[in-house]
Amino acid sequence: MPISSLIFIYADNSEVFRGVVWEWEYTSSLKKELDITAYDKMIYATQSKSNSYFSSGKSTKTIIQSICGEWKIPLNYMWESWTHGKLLINNKAVSEHITSVLDEAETKLKSKYVALMEKDILVIKTKGQNENIFVFNTSNVISTKDRLSLQNLVTKVIVVGKSEENKRPPIVSTINGKTEYGILQEIVTKDTNKSLDDAKKEAEKILKEKGKPEESIEVSTVDVPMIRKGYKVLLNAGNLKGYFIVDGVSHNAFKKTMNMELSRYE
Repeated sequence: MPISSLIFIYADNSEVFRGVVWEWEYTSSLKKELDITAYDKMIYATQSKSNSYFSSGKSTKTIIQSICGEWKIPLNYMWESWTHGKLLINNKAVSEHITSVLDEAETKLKSKYVALMEKDILVIKTKGQNENIFVFNTSNVISTKDRLSLQNLVTKVIVVGKSEENKRPPIVSTINGKTEYGILQEIVTKDTNKSLDDAKKEAEKILKEKGKPEESIEVSTVDVPMIRKGYKVLLNAGNLKGYFIVDGVSHNAFKKTMNMELSRYE
């Protein structure tokens, strides 16, 4: 199995992985062992840097199509779009060009995206759109862990203007979030290059990203090889009940178990 060989993994006659052998190590001892690391073909986009410029007024889909077209990445775009301002992305990995555009759109749109390689095609779609909803309960869950923290919470953002000499900057706007958790304040500075409207949008973005307690959910259960990042699952185990989105998953084919990182479905 030479390095860069194509590799396919199937489960129940369904393809669950397709990629290339990226690292290869053979050990000859009492046991003859071949260890390989394989990635899907987006690895080429993560290992290649580029520069991009897009004038204002272009949609998310148009920009992603342009980036993928330049790098010959087959694309199936099934998510929503936002109309972006001028974009300049320099000296970053091609994959970061894609995710930075999608992340900006996600802060403006109500839905969340997931980007996956499926049979060498980059699929961008709304999270939780899988047809089959897998159910996990006390009969097939090994363990659950649920952690809630106020550590990085922001409940109030003030926008301050330019300060005069020996005076503190004036507060020009205040945007409140979930102040029932107490006041945890962040500051956005409105300078000469930033309008008040832009400063308010930045403050709203901070509250959208950090405006609720952080929750980390981990579930260990029997393996379902088809489950991937972005799937919606139904869970009733421990203190967790309802629909959740898979943010990350690792499969163990030998033990026939998997570990999922979840977030609550909204």
